[in-house]
Amino acid sequence: MRILFYLAAISFIAISCNKNEKQLDNTDKQELSQEQIEEDIWKAIDDRFAAWKENDLETFLAYYHPDWKRWASRENVLTTKDGITGFWNKMKAEEECLEMETTPICIRLSDDRSSAVAHYTHTEKFTYHGEDMPDGRTKGNTFKGTLRWSDFLVNENGKWLVIGGHRDMSMPEGKLVQVD
Repeated sequence: MRILFYLAAISFIAISCNKNEKQLDNTDKQELSQEQIEEDIWKAIDDRFAAWKENDLETFLAYYHPDWKRWASRENVLTTKDGITGFWNKMKAEEECLEMETTPICIRLSDDRSSAVAHYTHTEKFTYHGEDMPDGRTKGNTFKGTLRWSDFLVNENGKWLVIGGHRDMSMPEGKLVQVD
């Protein structure tokens, strides 16, 4: 009987601690201001693009949710997180990123502050090493272009992860600009 009592007491304590921990996690999330949450989201986006510039695939992938999906460029299929490495390898073989800048436009948080949509642009200056292309990219030259992005993000374990989104390839300037 004494063993049964001890097991019941330990179970009660464990359940109470778990419930209190969940309540603390919720309280912490609510105490963060909208501005702080937005800063955290912009930092996650900036850090993801910094990893691209620094050729750090592991850090780049760490900002993607395991269930991430987005329409592939020029294909009628959804790409997944598993497909990012192939895209990475192709792009890194053809382009050397020299400069990268993200410009925040706006964020919309969900009511429970666990997800968000972030709209922004990113401008990249790069040297092209691939084959000459009809869009004007020529081997050995440096170009600059701005793309528009909409990222869908979720907060898991205190980290903002992109789970989907859209990349607008039309560029506000209308095309890549050769800068050298």
